[in-house]
Amino acid sequence: MPIINQALVRAGFTNIASIVTTFDSGGDTGRLRTDERGQILAFSDYWRSLISLWDDGRQKRLWQEILTYRNGRGQNFGNTFFYFLAEKAGSLSAVDELFTSLTGAKLAGKVIPVSLTPANICFQTISGKKYRGEHFLDDLRMSSDQVEKIWLEPEARANPEAIKAIIEAETIIICPGSMYGSVLVNFLPKGIITAYKKSRAKKILFTNIMSVANENHKFSQDDYIRVFGQYLKVNNPFDLVVMPDFEKLDQKQLKKVLGFYALENSFPIYPNKKSRYQTLVADIAKIEIKNWRLRHSVSRLVDFLVRSGI
Repeated sequence: MPIINQALVRAGFTNIASIVTTFDSGGDTGRLRTDERGQILAFSDYWRSLISLWDDGRQKRLWQEILTYRNGRGQNFGNTFFYFLAEKAGSLSAVDELFTSLTGAKLAGKVIPVSLTPANICFQTISGKKYRGEHFLDDLRMSSDQVEKIWLEPEARANPEAIKAIIEAETIIICPGSMYGSVLVNFLPKGIITAYKKSRAKKILFTNIMSVANENHKFSQDDYIRVFGQYLKVNNPFDLVVMPDFEKLDQKQLKKVLGFYALENSFPIYPNKKSRYQTLVADIAKIEIKNWRLRHSVSRLVDFLVRSGI
């Protein structure tokens, strides 16, 4: 989501409503939630999306450096800082205004927590094993024991502000990310699916570039639509699917980076060329040489957004 947000901001979009999950339990976020006996929301997706709505500049770069700082114990300052802001403001939904007053940030929209109720992601795999906590999705990402279904414990109601934003939206973009841990989970709070179906917005899915073994192993757009359709109880939940064009990348470098991914049991998300679903294959990916990873490119996404008229 932060990458898509950055592209939208640079392309000149305003009034962006960035709806984020609040059920993360990995790393420092997990430790913080454990210390509070699970009775607080996860802040990591929130503040990363908030920063991404801030147009580039020296002040933003300084705050990014501050918020991403980790001490020797792996504790992230951003999580602690936003925990403080949420307590000061009274709720996570009210943090945007306090953050902008403290930092001078000029945001092209706002971040909306999908729910204001603390909960944990639970899931069951095809072997029948059950897990409680989003961090297990990460721990098992190279496993062939794929996720079969997910749910929240306890059940959570959707943030009314998120429901309103979805119903009133002109365009809804489902961003790349962990398919279960960061994307589908946003449909689980009560009220979100109903709002999504009610919304007359154009609905666009940006798929991942690479698969995760336990979530979307060797998926095509048809597989995404099948899984999302099961949760939303519709045949086709999207008006358009956008996928990366691997042919636009340096093929020698691509071969090398795909070799590294294969060691992680991760493979490209290729389009089904015979799919009956509306699909755009676009030049929106890049090879990050430093870490030999495939990423969505902000600059190429900007070009795509401008050219496509989304």
